[in-house]
Amino acid sequence: MSKKTHILDVAEQLFNELGYTAVGVDLIRDRAEVSKTSMYRHFGSKHNLIEAVLMRRHQRFEEALKGQVAAANDSLGRLDAILDWHFDWFKASHFKGCMFMHALAEFKGHDQALADQALSHKAWLKSLVLTVFEAGETETAVRAESLMTFLEGMIVRAEFGDISGQEIVYRQGARALAFGNL
Repeated sequence: MSKKTHILDVAEQLFNELGYTAVGVDLIRDRAEVSKTSMYRHFGSKHNLIEAVLMRRHQRFEEALKGQVAAANDSLGRLDAILDWHFDWFKASHFKGCMFMHALAEFKGHDQALADQALSHKAWLKSLVLTVFEAGETETAVRAESLMTFLEGMIVRAEFGDISGQEIVYRQGARALAFGNL
């Protein structure tokens, strides 16, 4: 593993657990067991490090979610694939909520580049949610927005506490929003 990748791994874990503002470069340096010079040589600034962490995290999410959705044969399968991916993520030991939601909350209004990066991730997720629907279906924009709100709510609920055992409730709710009468 390269030193740069190691720093990214440590920074991502710390930002995920403690937040962006609460984590200083000295803590990252100490946990990564690298020099501050090495950190700045690879990233230049804490801002650039956060940007790199979010970019890499988005790429991993995109690859994993797209792969899972691509394996589905129909609208219901695509919706279930998105839900299943989220349920698996919620059960992961490293799940501490959405780093993109947290980035927007911490940076909106004073670091527009990082806020925009978080918003871009959510726009990508919404575009993936739109693939649940077949071409020509009615009210897809409304249904996709409803599903996005639902997914974001699931993420927050999972961050606040264990939602395992409630998957059927969330699956039924998502299906009603996607395929029920609006």
